[in-house]
Amino acid sequence: MTSIGSFAFSGCSSLTSIVIPDSVTSIGGHAFRGCSSLTSITIPDSVTSIGSGAFYNCSSLTSVTIPDSVTFIGSSTFEGCSSLKSVTIPDGVTSISYQAFSGCGNLTSVTFEDIKNWSVVISSGKKKKMNVKNVSKNATNLTQNYCGNEWIKE
Repeated sequence: MTSIGSFAFSGCSSLTSIVIPDSVTSIGGHAFRGCSSLTSITIPDSVTSIGSGAFYNCSSLTSVTIPDSVTFIGSSTFEGCSSLKSVTIPDGVTSISYQAFSGCGNLTSVTFEDIKNWSVVISSGKKKKMNVKNVSKNATNLTQNYCGNEWIKE
């Protein structure tokens, strides 16, 4: 198995944890959408992309470790993960699509492993340079102030 397909486990409300095999390279859109009892997930280093809405409304998910191999985090990937408290954005990530962390009201710790050269696409392709040191201290920049924007590393 090299990918977890779109909507593969969507709505599995009794699923509490999952270990993804090392053979998986991508997690499809909405793969775990609405898995409201999912508290933890282990994403292996083999995964390079996490699809849009992959963990949408996984309201019991408290923390996630994204491996260095991931380069892209899709739109609404963690939207509605209301119990998510911390996240680390690894060095390999070059794009965080819009609303990836929207509705994560308890997210208080965001750590970027590479704090240089991040921009927020604010409108019509215009970019605003972001000092991600501030994001790490003020998670609302990622969850509220700029949650509807795409983040890119140049």
